[in-house]
Formats: sequence, structure tokens, C-alpha cells
Amino acid sequence: MFYNLKMKQTIIILLLLTGPLCAQMIIKTTYSYALIIAHAHAGYEQNVTLAARNENDGGIRAIASVRQIGQLTGQPSMNNTGQVNVYGTDLGSMLLHSDGRIYFLFGDTFGPPGTPGSGDWRSNTMAYTTDMVASDGITFDGWICDLSGQAKAVVEGNHDPNDGSGEVTKIPSAGWSFGERQFLWFMSVKQWGTPGQWEVNYSEIAYSDDDGESWFLSGTQWSGSSNFIQVASAEQSGYLLFWGIPAGRFGGVKLARVLPADVLDRAAYQYYMGTGWSTDEADAIFIVDPPVGELSVLWNPYLQRWIMMYLNESTASIEVREAHEPIGPWSAPWQVASANDYPALYGAFMHDNYIANSGEIVYFLMSQFGPYNVFLMEVTFLRNETGVVEETLSEGIPSAHALHQNCPNPFNATTTIRYSLPKSSHVEIRVYNVQGQMVETLVNGQKSAGYHIVDWDATKLSSGIYLYQIIAGDYKEIRKCVFLK
Repeated sequence: MFYNLKMKQTIIILLLLTGPLCAQMIIKTTYSYALIIAHAHAGYEQNVTLAARNENDGGIRAIASVRQIGQLTGQPSMNNTGQVNVYGTDLGSMLLHSDGRIYFLFGDTFGPPGTPGSGDWRSNTMAYTTDMVASDGITFDGWICDLSGQAKAVVEGNHDPNDGSGEVTKIPSAGWSFGERQFLWFMSVKQWGTPGQWEVNYSEIAYSDDDGESWFLSGTQWSGSSNFIQVASAEQSGYLLFWGIPAGRFGGVKLARVLPADVLDRAAYQYYMGTGWSTDEADAIFIVDPPVGELSVLWNPYLQRWIMMYLNESTASIEVREAHEPIGPWSAPWQVASANDYPALYGAFMHDNYIANSGEIVYFLMSQFGPYNVFLMEVTFLRNETGVVEETLSEGIPSAHALHQNCPNPFNATTTIRYSLPKSSHVEIRVYNVQGQMVETLVNGQKSAGYHIVDWDATKLSSGIYLYQIIAGDYKEIRKCVFLK
């Protein structure tokens, strides 16, 4: 697979061997770097865009903390949704409507006990709230319900057998409002396959003119082979933007735009082709390469970046990337949450209204398949600021020593190293080249118990592989990193 930067600058290709299962090819241009990683054990190629970092110009310096605030749906939960017969559901993309409410679009929903296959199956359900503060949880004001007071499907699927012969369900991936009208983008699932893979008949836009009570199919569709089966939406410069991925969780991201008034006119859509926009979907290029699952995108004022959060099915983690512009280049990924901590996690849905400190803190909705419900999460970012070298994070006291992998890695200017101390210790962190020669001391002094980060500016060194070692009392650990100019 070839990463096409579509730029006129000279391209220098350098092949680095970093292990028996991973070949890394670096394409260097005047403005950006692209990291192409071929994962032999995964059976496919994964392309990752690595944007040059400007340490004095905002952007993510580190992920300071991630925590789960609580369970949003199910019984029991912060909303005790069993009262509207929602015992199990997932996803939860959000839209702000003209009535001042935030609406939540959930996927397949079940009655008790709530696991997939339980009774009272509805293809999707919709809740709403005027609670704009997520730090202590989100309380729903109500649901779109039937006459009996039970949450109803807003765009019901056919519930055909899962054999590829019809439509199993309709799953919403994004919603938005324009004037008094609400819209949702859904996919018509043809067949669920192996984990992370499924086939669809098409994707389509539905709309409502009565605050979500009744919905109509617009007929504006994308074929089952389109890269716009699942989308994230946002607005910029008068356009409605759609970052699209195909069916499943192993595709890449392409970008489309349309004027909000023309959203139901399929011919009015334009697709980003690398050098501009085209009305032909076939011209669209990948702006983020596979694998990308359920995603959301927003502008973060604190970081002064667009951020994209999504599921990486291959690493079983939720990741975030950043970019100056919606088209990219998008940075290398930062891991936000891992299945090691939250088994069977998926979905990553943010909304502009659920941020704090201008985006230093971002709240998002994450699903877990085991309990089959939605959870409210919180991530705190640290941004790049002039003069910041070392910092202690306010996350409490860890139970064990740890030296974490630097991020980003590989890096082209500055990278951040995080370490954990269960007790106060004299700490040394030193960097060595592959010949074993020490090239820099990053930390040398007494440090308090807690979580710490230190930035390493390697711009005076040559490209190559480096080792960094921590010594904290009896604790020693070494990690490897790659610096690329």
C-alpha cells in the first residue's frame, strides 16, 4: 500500500527494520512525515500519518489521565434506563438540536437482561438531555418513547436473519441538526461477520421535523461498498463535513463536505482528493489510513487542533489523533483507553458541548460489549507549551513503578516519556545510542511519589534508534525509541 502525499516536494524514502514483524518506511517532505507500518502478524498494511510537532503551537503533549465516570445506560446506571425498557444498548453519537437539548443516538437496544439476543429488540433508540455538565455524570431528561412509555426505535430495521439475505438492523453512526430539522446517518446491516467485520446494503440519511418523535427515510444513500457507511460530522466555514469509513472496523478515513441546506442532495457532495475537492466519490483519498472503527471528530480550542477519536480494532484500544485542518495531515495516534483496562471496548463519541477548560478535558461515550452498555469517560490532555520540560501529574499514587513507551514514537522533534513512582525516589533517566554511549540525561534528582512526564528534545542528535533507561531505587527499566529527522 502506498501513502500518496500528493505534494511537489522531493520525497526521501528510508527503510528501517525495527523487528521481525514490523517494517517501517518513512516518507519525508518539507511539511510532513508519513509513517508506514506493515504489521505482518495482522495480515494487512497499516499507514499512519505522523505530522511534524511544533512544541510552541499547542497540540497534544501528553494524555495526563483517563477515567471512567460511570455507566450511562442499563440497569442499574446513572440513568436507570430499565424504566424505559433499555437494559442493554451501545454507541451514543450526539447532536445538539434547536430546542436546546442534546440527543443521543444508540444502536441495537434490548430489554432484560440486556445482552444481545434478549427480547424487545429495537434497532436503535434515542434519549435527550439539557444536562450540559458531564463531570458528575449526564442525566437524561427523557427518551423518544412509544405510547406505553417504552423507548422506541426511531428508524426500525427489518430484523431479517443474519444470513446475508436481507436487512438485520439499522445502526446510526452520526446525527446533526439544521434549523428545526434533525438528521441521522445510519447503515443498513446485511450480515454481521467475524468480530469487527460486517456487510451492509447501504447507508442513508433519515430526518425528523418534530424533535425526533417521527422519522422519515430520505432516499439519499451510499452503496454498500462506499467509504461513507459510518461517519462523524462537524461544521467548518459554512460546510457540513463528514469523515467516513466503510463497513466494519478495518477501513480508512475519507472526507466529504456539503452545504447544510443541500445535505439530502447526493449530487451536491464534494470529496477531498488531496489537491482539492471533487464531486466524484471515486476521487476521494484516505486522510487517515486503516484501521479505524467507530469515530467522532471535533475542534478542540485548548489544543488548537481538530481531534479524531476512534476504535483501533487491531490494538483493541481507543485512540486519538490531531490535525490543524480537517483534511490533515493527521498525527500519529495517542492511546486513550485499552481493552486491558476496559475489556471489549468500542465506540468513541465526543461532542463539542461536553468539554471542560476549553477542551483540556474531553468527555466521551465508550461502549463495552460484555456488559453491552454505554459508559461516560473523561480524558485530560496536556498541550505543548513553551518552556515546559518536566511535570508531575495529579492522578494519585501508582501501585508500582513503571516506565512507559514514549509518545509519539517514532518522533521527529520532541517526544514525551511518562514514568510512575509508588514512593519518593531519586530518579535518573538517561538516553543512550545503540553503541551504548550516553547522549543525554533527562532526569537526575529526587522525585515525589506519583505520575511524571518529561519531554525530550532530540533535534541536535542524528536519526536512529535510541534507548532510554530509568533508575529509581532498585527499579530499573529500559525502552527503545526511534528518532527521525
